[in-house]
Order: sequence, then C-alpha cells, then structure tokens
Amino acid sequence: MALSLPDVLPMRPYFRELIWGGRQLQTLYGKDLPDGKNIGESFEVSAWQGKESAVATGRLAGRSLQSLVEDYRGELVGEAIWEHYGALFPLLIKLIDAQDDLSIQVHPDDAYARSRGLGLQGKMEAWYVLHSDGGRMIYGLREGVDAAELEMAVTAGQVEGLVKSFEVKRGDVIFAPPGTVHALGRGVMIYEVQQASDLTFRLYDYNRPGLDGKPRELHLEAALEVICFADELPPPTSWRQLPGAGDTGATLVESEYFQLDLFCPVEHHSRHRAEGGFLALTLLQGEATVRGRQEACDLAAGGTVLVPACREIEIERRGAVELEYLIASPTLQRE
Repeated sequence: MALSLPDVLPMRPYFRELIWGGRQLQTLYGKDLPDGKNIGESFEVSAWQGKESAVATGRLAGRSLQSLVEDYRGELVGEAIWEHYGALFPLLIKLIDAQDDLSIQVHPDDAYARSRGLGLQGKMEAWYVLHSDGGRMIYGLREGVDAAELEMAVTAGQVEGLVKSFEVKRGDVIFAPPGTVHALGRGVMIYEVQQASDLTFRLYDYNRPGLDGKPRELHLEAALEVICFADELPPPTSWRQLPGAGDTGATLVESEYFQLDLFCPVEHHSRHRAEGGFLALTLLQGEATVRGRQEACDLAAGGTVLVPACREIEIERRGAVELEYLIASPTLQRE
C-alpha cells in the first residue's frame, strides 16, 4: 500500500555534466555539485529517464519523480493531466549554467516528433534569466534568411552572421516556441521550463569536441525541416514590462503547455493552491519555510518543491531578505 502523498515534495535535482557547464550553481545557489565536474544543468523537476529528480526529504525521500507519477497518478499530477498524458510527466524544469556558448539549435513541435517516431512531445521552452556577466542569447534568424542560405552558412561554418542576438540581464523573460533557432551564450544562468522532451537538433557547435573527445553530432537536415523561417517571435523583455506586471510579480508566460508566474511578495506569508494540476515552486531569492497541512520543509534560494494537484501551501519568509520565486504549472492543449 502506497504511503499518503504529502502536500509538499522538496526535490533533489539530477546534475548533468556538459562541456559548456561550470560551477556557478554551487557558487550562486549552494548546490552540492559532484567534485571535479563542470555542471551545465540541474534537473530540478524531471521524470526523464536517466535524468530523474527525486524527493529530497520526508517520508517519500529517495523516491524518483517517475515512480511517484506511476503510483499516485492523478492524485499527483491532476486527473485531467493524467487522462491526457498518462505516465508521461509533461514538464521539465532546469537551472542552466552556461560558462561557454551553447550550440546553435532548434527543437521540433509535437506533430514532427510523432510523425518521425521520436516521442509524443516536441519542445516548447521559456527562460527566466537569473544571472548574466554581460552574456548574450541567440534568438531567431535575421529577416529574409531562408533554408538554402542557412544550409550554405552551416556548411561554411558561418551561421553566426545569420542569427539575431542580444545581451541579457537578470529578470529577462524569453519564450521559445518550437522551430525557434536559439542558443544561450557564455556567462548566463537561466531558469528553464519546457515540455518533457530531449529533442534537440544542432545547427552549429563551434567545431568543438564533446566530453568524449569526439565532435558532437549536427542535425542539419532535421533542423531545416522544423525551423519556422517566416514566423515572428515574441520579443524578449524584462518581466517588469509585461502586461499586468506589478511590484509583487507577473505572469511571465501563458502557453498551451505551461504557465510560468513570478512572485515577489512583500508580506511574510503567502499562499498558493495547485488547482487542476501540480505546481512547481523554485525559490530564487531569500529563505522560506513551505508548509502543507501536515508537513513542512525549509527552502533556500535555488531549491524547488513540487506541490501535488489540488493541494494548498503556505510560504513563510525566514530572515530579512524579500522572497522571489517562480511557479510553473501545466496547462492542457486545446485540440
């Protein structure tokens, strides 16, 4: 018989070593990174095979997120979410530390992934910039670039002249629909929420070797098939410039797959309820205690808790530093 499901599930991330990673997750957020490895991604909420996060403390400590999905089903993710996705946990939340430029890449949509037998989901993403040392982001193609021109540029190793880029700063919000050519530049740390998928098609990777010493694979043909050449992208912006933004936060992204909200409460106590589905809360600044009906956990900046569907939590600030946190929640695609 399964143990009762707590209202608050503090998560232990999976750390992924990458050639462009570093140690900033430990420096800025106190993450307990493995010694001697440059960590590029902290999988805060993930049921992806081989990169799963787990419950950190409490009576379900050590349980992987995927095992919880399979045992608790709609009680954890929400009945409508379970009916739609089954055992596929629909979202993936990461903190990303780019100490070198990431590859210039693109992700497919659901229809492409399914038509090629690559899984049920494509990859829509949204980013919130946590820290930047003057770093830049590639986001979209220059006006008028077509597939033939881009293919020639990739072959010649001159892709950088065909893409748009801009300098990012803390608090910037970027939404990347499938088909968006993009890359995170060195010196930037972001929070990322995305569809649960690992489908990435690389256009260009600076001719560098991977961790195994071999050149990393490019995916030119697939990338050209999924890039949205004519689509106009939503402009990157500071969260304070978003419609409806106030001193205490804003809705950063509303999409057919997820919603992302920023909260900067001035009170010592605030409450949140996971309505139709789960929610994932990541603390960006300050220290807090997160309470459910019977359990509570302390949360430091950089930490994440998962709240099951239809549960309510209270956030209590500890100390003088005002809180700042993000809440990601799933939405159902209108078909």
